[in-house]
Amino acid sequence: MKKLLFSLIATASFMTMSAATDLSPYKGVWSSNDAEAVLTDSICILYYQADSTMQAVLEIPSAGISSKTVFAKDGNVTTTSGSEPIAISLVDGKLHIGGQTLKKVEDIKIVKPYEMARCESKFDVGKCLQQWRLGAGYGISDDMVYCEINTNRHMFVYMVNPSMVYIRAAATRNNDNGTLFFQNIRMMKNQNTGEYTMHIDPDNFRVSRNNLEIDNSKFQPDGCTFSPDGGIYWSLISFEPDVILLNGCGETYTVKRRPVENDCEYIEYVPYSHDNTLPSFN
Repeated sequence: MKKLLFSLIATASFMTMSAATDLSPYKGVWSSNDAEAVLTDSICILYYQADSTMQAVLEIPSAGISSKTVFAKDGNVTTTSGSEPIAISLVDGKLHIGGQTLKKVEDIKIVKPYEMARCESKFDVGKCLQQWRLGAGYGISDDMVYCEINTNRHMFVYMVNPSMVYIRAAATRNNDNGTLFFQNIRMMKNQNTGEYTMHIDPDNFRVSRNNLEIDNSKFQPDGCTFSPDGGIYWSLISFEPDVILLNGCGETYTVKRRPVENDCEYIEYVPYSHDNTLPSFN
């Protein structure tokens, strides 16, 4: 499934917003212990805990998309569309969205399409894993809606179809040995496997705000490693200039360098800082 999701950015439909529906004043990743949101110029995904439920909202105003999914403790999942736009405001540096108050944990800058780096050596792997995934895209059909947003420090998915509902937020960090993936919000109902999960990390604000710390000893090319704190290490198998293969817990994940596409929403590549201090935003 993640193999499919990694490819959405390369194949999804990208649309530009009109000024009347511009989300850019709220752009960024925002978080609290009960909620998290990511907003680009064109897309908003909000995840939150409400009483005994977990809920997520996807809005793409330029495409007329408004979808809300609710997970209940009894295993019931409902998705509705076409509701009133979610209320968003920015007050004293805090984002007020859907009844939640969030603080910014990552800046996002939307930029013109650019040529992504080629992976010419082992020392390019970490940069390419980070950069090649960057972007925001979505796709819709009669019975499916999906959206993926990957920033420099986070990975977000909203996918609803008849056989599976998979909605999640994760922190991520890459180096030349592979990817460390920490899923702090997970909403999953899989009709094929019977899995039903609704979870948000109780320390969600800290998890989403801190930089992940990689333990290189946990990268194993012949398998993925689950660390006790919940992180998952996807280890490098091989690389070529335009393709990197990772060992992803029973399957191979393919991360591809995509060509420049003029209608894509590109996110600026920002190298990781070398410390683990909390970011400060005005």
